Amino acid sequence: MAPFHLPEDLDAIIVLGARVNPQGQPGRVARMRVLHALDLWRSRYSQCHIFITGGRSPGATMSEAAAMARWSCDWAAENWGADLRESLGSRLILEEASHNTAASVRNTLRLARRLQLKAVGLVSDALHMRRAQFLFQRHFARHGIAVHPLPAPGVLQHYWRRRRYLWLTRMALREGGAWLKVLGRLAWRRRHPG
Repeated sequence: MAPFHLPEDLDAIIVLGARVNPQGQPGRVARMRVLHALDLWRSRYSQCHIFITGGRSPGATMSEAAAMARWSCDWAAENWGADLRESLGSRLILEEASHNTAASVRNTLRLARRLQLKAVGLVSDALHMRRAQFLFQRHFARHGIAVHPLPAPGVLQHYWRRRRYLWLTRMALREGGAWLKVLGRLAWRRRHPG
């Protein structure tokens, strides 16, 4: 993925959900996304909202969004202190109905329009970012909302260094299948407008 630039200002950072373990703790990818968003929020965009997306999987004790938000607040308290944790908590907005990227787009767009946002940052990992950016920009641009990709660094390198090749292959195949689904829907709509 090409290097990204940090926009001057953002109204919100959208953190896309990722797997939560059966104990309700965010997995490694979810934590890496959240840490990236927290770093951006603290260093550059402390006045913006942070949307965290992700619904509850069958058998899970809580949604991805709730687990990631709880972990974020705990991490902030431990590393930055109670004041910053409180400030962060007041900026979090959870979107707990989504079970895929397309649903995250629809659900966060409603929130963004209600809050009259003009520019959002999008946080995911590099493997997922191109498709997420495509979907978000396609829908948000219609409403005058700019979407800036802010990929979380190090996710792919982390798994490559640990020789988790099967995990990387599975994720690449899953992402490829998701792209086919997106492109198939676009082709269908072009052939069958209305």
